[in-house]
Amino acid sequence: MAQEERELQVRALDGRSTAVTLAAAASVRDLKVALRGSFPPAQISSNFHLFLKGAKLRLEAEIGSLATGNGEFIVLVPFTRKSAQSSSVAMPAEEQSANPPISQEVATGANSAWQGIMDDLSSIPNSTNVDDVLKNLYSSSIPCSGSYAEDGPTGKNLSTGCSRKRRKLCKENGNGSSDAPGVEGASKQPSMNKKSSFVRSAASSCHDKHPLGPAEMVEHLKNGLGKEGQIVHIEEIPCRRASYSELPRDLSKVMRKALESIGISRLYSHQSEAIQSSISGKHVAVATSTSSGKSLCYNIPVLESLSQDLMACALYIFPTKALAQDQLRTIVEMKKAFHTDINVSIYDGDTPRQDRLWIRDNARLLITNPDMLHVSVLPCHSQFKRILSNLRYIVIDEAHSYKGVFGCHTALILRRLKRICSNIYGRHPTFTFCTATSANPREHVMELAKLDNVELIQNDGSPCGSKYFLLWNPPLHMKKEGGSRGSSVTRRSSPIVEVSYLFSEMVQHGLRCIAFCKTRKLCELVLSYTTEEKLRLTSLRENFVALLPQMLLSWELMLDILMQHCILDFLGVLRASRKIWKESKAIISHLCCL
Repeated sequence: MAQEERELQVRALDGRSTAVTLAAAASVRDLKVALRGSFPPAQISSNFHLFLKGAKLRLEAEIGSLATGNGEFIVLVPFTRKSAQSSSVAMPAEEQSANPPISQEVATGANSAWQGIMDDLSSIPNSTNVDDVLKNLYSSSIPCSGSYAEDGPTGKNLSTGCSRKRRKLCKENGNGSSDAPGVEGASKQPSMNKKSSFVRSAASSCHDKHPLGPAEMVEHLKNGLGKEGQIVHIEEIPCRRASYSELPRDLSKVMRKALESIGISRLYSHQSEAIQSSISGKHVAVATSTSSGKSLCYNIPVLESLSQDLMACALYIFPTKALAQDQLRTIVEMKKAFHTDINVSIYDGDTPRQDRLWIRDNARLLITNPDMLHVSVLPCHSQFKRILSNLRYIVIDEAHSYKGVFGCHTALILRRLKRICSNIYGRHPTFTFCTATSANPREHVMELAKLDNVELIQNDGSPCGSKYFLLWNPPLHMKKEGGSRGSSVTRRSSPIVEVSYLFSEMVQHGLRCIAFCKTRKLCELVLSYTTEEKLRLTSLRENFVALLPQMLLSWELMLDILMQHCILDFLGVLRASRKIWKESKAIISHLCCL
């Protein structure tokens, strides 16, 4: 009789999956051997555990005893095995033979990345009070160069200065003791000395403050902070001249006069092309750089249509409320030049309930977001009958943000919207998409809204200054682990510390710069490390924004800022080159390096 076989689905943490067929009498150990021979994640990380429904599978468990239903899968979770010296529990001989020791290169990289992350997270301050954070930072700062050189390399005067600073802060707070909570937190602020002391000598070697341009700064970094080979790639992106085009002939005289009244006598080439296609009824996807004037690509045809047809309506969809508010201000300014009454309103969760009835009955240009469409508009579409039955345009801005789970949900919402407009109200609105960072914009928006054809506009006609693109890899250094008898291991410096050094170095030489961090906590950490270099920052707000040319900003403020010289894009961890380049292009296209 043929032996019964089972097919098991195995999935790795990065999303890759495979199917393995084994005899029902085989064990989990046999499954691991099979995975090591055919599944790349198991080959890369030879030490791994298998989990089913949250429970770790025993090596002796039979395949036939695993309760795997339809659609269920086993999860492969890699781990780093402790060395024989530090582990007090001996591994079974069979397990040791089945799991060959991980290579030195992989183990070193994994340990370095993990230790760096844990060091950074453990040193993040818990205080969220702005004043306390500023006091803590300045009371714990350590002079390193410039006018503070008199403290000397030994740092004998540092403790005295910090004590005076603590006493002064306590006196200001009406506290006689230096053990106040705020001061206690100051003494525990993270220090770059503990994390990257070997870089300090390089950072302190430059004491001059003469101004440097972008090209000069690149050479300065190569010979200074980057002398350990941290700069692994340099690319100069040439400047681009503006390509202009005349106003489309299909625009009415009223629209032409309105545009001229606000100083627009000609358009960029991509704007003219997008407006012409949109007026002719085609679905359009505009994929150009940030600050290239994409809002005109949909505002002009929408206002043109609404001014000629007094019953026509339009729907603007933005992923965030902040973008909706910003666009409302732009439309109101343009509407004033038309001398026509077009009711423009925002309909989101912040809209007062007493205003919603008026908006449903009078608004002709409705600005909302996918969540509000799902919760309020589509379930009660009969209340929006006037708008949906006269819907002419649907504008979806920042289309690249609709990805992952959020993108899947939005795609289903747009399908519902199209179905209601078509089957109930007999309308087939024209879609206009705007995106700046998508690698495949046409395919993305076609799948997002389930459209058969979309005209792609991606020949950017806006001007752009020249830029330098640098990839900075933190340097390697030796570190002892396990006390005096411990072995020396090679680790990379913390990328957060590296960004702080680059930040202070550029400010020291008068190069206006901006550092981006993913989260507020990382902003605090970079600010803390940079303060140790005596970088003078002004007031710190909720997102830790310093409103001077030397700025430290959270990632969310990227869309509202124009800079001249340089940016520091803090990536934090190694990612695919395509994603690094895509995100960097999104920023450098917006922040011109002149």
